[in-house]
Amino acid sequence: MTEIKYLLIHFYSKLTFYKHIEYVTEKSRTLIYMLSKTPKLHWGLGLKSLKTVYEGALDPLMTYGDPVWQEAVTKHRYLRKMQRAQRRINIKIAKTYRTISFEASCVMVGVPPIGIVIAGKMQLLVYKRKHGLENREQAYDMSLPANEWPHPGWRVIISETNEMTTFPIGI
Repeated sequence: MTEIKYLLIHFYSKLTFYKHIEYVTEKSRTLIYMLSKTPKLHWGLGLKSLKTVYEGALDPLMTYGDPVWQEAVTKHRYLRKMQRAQRRINIKIAKTYRTISFEASCVMVGVPPIGIVIAGKMQLLVYKRKHGLENREQAYDMSLPANEWPHPGWRVIISETNEMTTFPIGI
């Protein structure tokens, strides 16, 4: 067995992640093909709605699990595959000709290139780990035990109003 799929990430025996990038680009290609039926030059979905679909569906699909396989994108061959998939949707969003370059399509649509997105997410993750911010979001959702609840008398702040204050609206 040379390949295993765990949590939708394809691991190859040599940890090249070629199969995973192949899977992601194929899945995004089918999604782009389904979307290509709607955006036409003068009718169909507009720029904002297609960009929303890109940011809500394709971007998370292409960057899912990127801390695991982020190093694979440093290879030019894998990065080009991801860029081709992003370029396809950029062409549909901007409604341009097929001959536009990848970089120009990203500029026209207003989205960063996929390599920069993946590197940025990785740097954010490293920053959070370095500064101890990774579990802070979870701490807000956890309930405190009863012995750590603040005393109600400590929280009450009474502020007195000045009777000379005038308000613009009278009831």
